[in-house]
Amino acid sequence: MFTRLIRKLSLSAHNFISAAVCAAVIAAVGSGFAYATPSNVTIYDSGNAPITVKTTGATVQTVLDKHGIELGSGDKTNIALNEKITDDSVIEIYRAMPVKITINGVSSQYTTTKKLVADVLAEVGITASEDQVTPRMTDVIESGDEIMINSDNSQIVTVTEPIAYHTIERENASLAPGAKVVVQNGADGEREIKYSIKYSDGAEVSRERIGDIVLAEPVDEIVEYSPQEEFQVGKIPASRPTNYSKMEVFEATAYDASPADNGPWAGVTSTGMPMGYGVIAVDPSVIPYGTKMYIESCDGKYVYGYAIAGDCGGAIKGHRVDLFYWSRSQCYEFGRRNVNVYFLD
Repeated sequence: MFTRLIRKLSLSAHNFISAAVCAAVIAAVGSGFAYATPSNVTIYDSGNAPITVKTTGATVQTVLDKHGIELGSGDKTNIALNEKITDDSVIEIYRAMPVKITINGVSSQYTTTKKLVADVLAEVGITASEDQVTPRMTDVIESGDEIMINSDNSQIVTVTEPIAYHTIERENASLAPGAKVVVQNGADGEREIKYSIKYSDGAEVSRERIGDIVLAEPVDEIVEYSPQEEFQVGKIPASRPTNYSKMEVFEATAYDASPADNGPWAGVTSTGMPMGYGVIAVDPSVIPYGTKMYIESCDGKYVYGYAIAGDCGGAIKGHRVDLFYWSRSQCYEFGRRNVNVYFLD
């Protein structure tokens, strides 16, 4: 009996220890999934004082984003943006700045993240001796500074030039009249050109192009446009519109705003629409008021353009229209002739 009691107590203790170990393991695993241990990261941003942050960001880019630090064009970092950070990581940001390099009076603009004169010249591929360079090779430069090189020797100069993109326009009949849409933005390319320049007494005497490398191809800009111009009363479009439902032949005369043509209603249309070029008189039982049209003579000698039905007249019945002109001389010149009336959608 005593032996059985000892065995029971030993078994209970064993079960208690196993349960405690399992609980500890579960707690450790659970906390590992629930919480990420923050890392200490030091950020050096160009000439600014360093800052140390605690972050759970996985990569250099996420750390910078979380702390509102943006990189400009040409800016660089000491480690890749997609590299994972660890505790006590150090991120150094080198801000790009413009500098001017003048070789025997010939100036070129560059962008660099380097600080020492010697490093800047090495980066752009310019070789010069200490006594030819101002300021000194070991001097630190600031944004907008100029490095001057005076030499009677040949120099290899590397410059970058943009490659202009082209704009391609293509017709899209599904667009609304007058619409124009950029479906692909254009972007200039870039080429690197190397010149061998010879100087004599500080003046350039010859320049030979010795290298040409395309760094980036240009991207064409693609613009789609409607084949139709936007409707505007009195406007004469560049070409006959195609967005019409039907075309009919009408007999046309011309009138102006004078009392001779309008009597006591001179200058006023029957609909109250202001008189003007493009506002024409119709038989409203044939062409309802407000109808949009494009009109040109059947013989092709007159293009009246876009018009709207906004007036009527005692003699304008059936397939007749009266076209408004600003002067009597224009009316006499037009006279009476047949016209093609295109009824616009």
